Amino acid sequence: MHATWEPIFHFALLPFRLPRGRGSAVEQRDLVRRTEEYNGAAERYFAEYRHPQFLIDKPFSDAPDFAAHLIAVGVLVAAARLRPGDTVVEFGAGSCWLSHFLNRFGCRTISVDVSETALAVGRRLFERDPRTNWSLDPQFVPYDGYTLPLKDASCDRIVVYDAFHHVPNQRVVLAEMHRVLTAEGIVAMSEPGRGHASNPTSLAETATTGVLENELVIEDLAVLAEDVGFREVSVLAEGPTRRHEIPVRDIGPFKGGRGFRRYWRGLCHELVHHHYMLLYKGSSRTTTERPGKLSSEIGIVGPAGPVALSRGERLRVDLRVTNVGDTSWLHRGAGDSRAGWTRLGVHLHEGGEPVGKVIDFDWHRAEFDGDVEPESSVRVRCELPAIHRPGAYDLQFDLVVEGLLWFAERGASRPPRLRVNVS
Repeated sequence: MHATWEPIFHFALLPFRLPRGRGSAVEQRDLVRRTEEYNGAAERYFAEYRHPQFLIDKPFSDAPDFAAHLIAVGVLVAAARLRPGDTVVEFGAGSCWLSHFLNRFGCRTISVDVSETALAVGRRLFERDPRTNWSLDPQFVPYDGYTLPLKDASCDRIVVYDAFHHVPNQRVVLAEMHRVLTAEGIVAMSEPGRGHASNPTSLAETATTGVLENELVIEDLAVLAEDVGFREVSVLAEGPTRRHEIPVRDIGPFKGGRGFRRYWRGLCHELVHHHYMLLYKGSSRTTTERPGKLSSEIGIVGPAGPVALSRGERLRVDLRVTNVGDTSWLHRGAGDSRAGWTRLGVHLHEGGEPVGKVIDFDWHRAEFDGDVEPESSVRVRCELPAIHRPGAYDLQFDLVVEGLLWFAERGASRPPRLRVNVS
């Protein structure tokens, strides 16, 4: 957004502002005192559940909310930057269907719940699926509502799906989460927002089962999380029911601002009534070690093509590369072995339209001088190898996270081409 427009938007969006101020780290003592009572209610809920098959078949059995479940899982997986091989704790796992999804994805899962009955249902879910990856050693771990029976710094991520608002002693649980996470660990939550505790369904649930339906105040949760050591707490502007449909003919006017108020109202509604929260033990910076949104602009500064060369003559090409995503591109210094090493790569093709046959896909690499942060541009000089065989060649320039991906594969770049004629 151009800076001159910011005051205008700031004024136009004043009706949507919700001044809340900093949250409170003071818990409700009555809820904390009743922790054992609420833990017992959670066990009874699952032990007395009338349709256990419904639990085993979730999320497929929950037709009204099936799409919302899938959307929420996708948001959590993307936001936490989960990858196969991670050790993931699902806190408040219930029937463990989310853990089962993550097992199929390749994560080592530890399903944690105060209800042993719920975990037994979850184990049956794993056992009935022949595709369950038992080599990942999925665990089903009951806990007492106070202490997670896990070693310090033993897990990469914690996911919480619609469970934290049932927790009466949030400070103790957050401290335990902080303890068991690795240094760069993340807690990713999907929770109901404002008004949940007082809606008729929640009131009826509490009256009939005794399970706590707490009003989750994100400002308070953020302060509690920071008090126990989390470095940063964020909320995602997403929602499982957020959808804004635009007729194709209206895309241009929408980009120009038509209908923006309705769109913004829907976004603000989701921020208030549903929460995706991220609790960072370490830095919240997204890097190419675990990429988020990758997007780049690559332009050839010089020379302009086509370029005429003699056999064995070397070519120098200057490019300007801009990071227009949300992910920092990591470079590798001397003696540095960190993952996420990002470089500019050059593919060598035979000359052709739109591009000829590949001769050497990994023909050349050029280094960055340092990490490339979002919204920054760098100039890169490629000292290219000599070509000894006469002919027409196309050089394509793209970015690569070594051992992981090329940007063009993700739709994150439009590789420019330079024609070279060797005589």
